[in-house]
Amino acid sequence: MRRLAGRGYAIAAVYLDDQERAEAAVEEVLAVNGTAIAVRADLTDDLDVERVFVETIAAFAGVDVIVHTTAGGAPALYRHAARHLRRGSAIIGVSTAEQIAPPLASQLREREITVNGLPPGLEPVGADHSVAELMNVLDRWRQRVAS
Repeated sequence: MRRLAGRGYAIAAVYLDDQERAEAAVEEVLAVNGTAIAVRADLTDDLDVERVFVETIAAFAGVDVIVHTTAGGAPALYRHAARHLRRGSAIIGVSTAEQIAPPLASQLREREITVNGLPPGLEPVGADHSVAELMNVLDRWRQRVAS
């Protein structure tokens, strides 16, 4: 998360059970003068996912990028992302390949939201190889948005 913060990304660390780990991640980001919040949510629960977006948008005035490692919550996350992400945003999933329902895929395309997948072998997030590949995907996204 430090490297994301170092590139100017504000971080919403979403957790279900490990509040201590999420708060430690926030402290790590704050220590490098980044911006971060921790949000407790069950990403398989529609109301919780909606609240994550509401709290994140309130804190950062918008959401441009989602990086997630949860397979079970991806459908709800993608549904809400299609409504809440800014036009031209990106979703990066570090999990097993998932099918996106055609109507949802259409909504994401209409808003120019790109969806990228990274193989689950990149776990644990934070290992050098996962950060390098994630940063490459984000750099390509930023270049596309800037042009």
